[in-house]
Amino acid sequence: MQTETDSLGQLIKEIGVFAKKKDYQSAIIHSKKLLHKAQFASDSSYIINAYWRQGYYFKRMDQLDSAYFYFDKSYSMNLKLHDSIGAGDRLLDMANIQKSLGDYSGGMITATEGLKYLEGSNEIESITGLYQTISVCQKELGNYKESLRWNDKIFSLLNAHPTADITTENLSAITITRANILAALHSYNSSFGILDRIAQSTKGNNQIQYSRAICNMGHFKWLENKNNPESESLLLNSLKIRQELNTVSGLISSTIHLAEYYFETNKPLALTYAQKAFAYSKKLNNSVAILEALDLLLPLKKSLGQDVSEEAIYYSKVQNKLEKTKQAVRSIYAATKYDNDTLEKRNLMLLAQVANKEKQNIMALSATVISLILIVFVVFYKNQQKKKEQLEMAYKTELRLSKKLHDELGNDIFYLMTQVQKDPQEIVASEKVIILEGLNSIYKRIRDISKEYTAINTGENFGKEFLALLNSYSSPKTKIITKELTSDFWDKVSAEAKIEVYRVLQELLVNMKKHSQASMVAITCAKNNKQVVIKYVDNGVGFNATENYLGNGLTNVENRMNGINGNINFDSKQNEGVTATITFAI
Repeated sequence: MQTETDSLGQLIKEIGVFAKKKDYQSAIIHSKKLLHKAQFASDSSYIINAYWRQGYYFKRMDQLDSAYFYFDKSYSMNLKLHDSIGAGDRLLDMANIQKSLGDYSGGMITATEGLKYLEGSNEIESITGLYQTISVCQKELGNYKESLRWNDKIFSLLNAHPTADITTENLSAITITRANILAALHSYNSSFGILDRIAQSTKGNNQIQYSRAICNMGHFKWLENKNNPESESLLLNSLKIRQELNTVSGLISSTIHLAEYYFETNKPLALTYAQKAFAYSKKLNNSVAILEALDLLLPLKKSLGQDVSEEAIYYSKVQNKLEKTKQAVRSIYAATKYDNDTLEKRNLMLLAQVANKEKQNIMALSATVISLILIVFVVFYKNQQKKKEQLEMAYKTELRLSKKLHDELGNDIFYLMTQVQKDPQEIVASEKVIILEGLNSIYKRIRDISKEYTAINTGENFGKEFLALLNSYSSPKTKIITKELTSDFWDKVSAEAKIEVYRVLQELLVNMKKHSQASMVAITCAKNNKQVVIKYVDNGVGFNATENYLGNGLTNVENRMNGINGNINFDSKQNEGVTATITFAI
């Protein structure tokens, strides 16, 4: 009797037959069938395999945005199953697509992300692939020294793992990349030495690598010296071999370099090679290569007085298509990176079937009853704790108010009274100024105390009051940086949460004014459908976060946030300011 797994395995064999025939369209159709069957069977390994196959076959058809999409689906499934090796391999596939589209910054970021999952493992081939992608992207971005550093990492890794299974083709590509980087750094002799060794070792047994080595050598010799007699013969010899092998990607490279070689000295011949490069690029359906060929073809035709309208229109179409593909790939990456919660439900593993339904129902019912009892207990306990905290907070508030009035205002008022009781003729002008300034200071502090203990309007004007609170702590010595929020920012926030957040920010600012010596404070507010995030940052003296830094004020702040099921996290070092991140659910 054939099992579901046998059926999936048979389907993979059928897909393999189509792939060998290069019938990728049929391979994709059957890969979709594989995905559907694997999802029905809740077989996560086959689900991942089906996604990967679709990515691979779409890539073979040069439909790179679709290829990236399915590689990304496979990557997401790897993450859910904690398969770090699979996740790293898929990120390598995705980074190489970005690199082939000319999105070198994006490719470098994706490859670096892949290293998080693979570095330290025994997947040496995949790690070298990621290093190689980063190195090539750095080179294309003009960061040649950084590119060489990543290339060095490859050889250090291979030296540390001499038995690693690296194909000759991959090793040759890595070595030629090194020669290209050295040439870009004008270390031509070192570059020629590498290419000459490759040419000598591959001349009789690997014509593809041999033709590549002498093509690059001819191009670099021309870059070093435009009159080098070897350049032309090397380039033409490479072209001849590639014509015999009929390697389209190699023919593109040869004809591009020959068009560049003859560009200044023989424009008609340069145009011939540029047109050939254009034709080969169209055959390969490689948008980046097409644009590179047209970048040579258009100025050559123009300088020879030929019409360029048709090629110019084609250039615009290809460029637009390439940019749309890049944008599609970037949007897929962004969705995976920053919005994993919205991944399609069909990507999740289907729940395993439980053989005994009756037993499952009993267990589920038992779990529900236990959960309800726990929920009732937790709610009751939380309510009791909240009442206790509210009583304690009210008592502490009374103590704080009494202390403020006595310690902060009583002594100053008594001092001013003694000054006023003097004979008016004995009070000099400077003392009058001191008395007036003292009265003004007392008035401001009374106003601040009133603001601290006055009821807060949580209605539609709350946003204005909140902003006014923040800005009220600005002074010539301390600049407060805030950003005005949209009118509906606080709409879905409860009145209780508004009050607690208002008091928390008030406490932070009072604490800043007393202790931090900060010259600048920045406060930002952000919101999504689930929560509000408020970030407070100052450049004051800070504190040692490893020590017990929570005084009464900051303890109250934590209690307030706990009361609305929120959090406040402090990050600080001595003399490096304070960062406080406040989060609470809407």
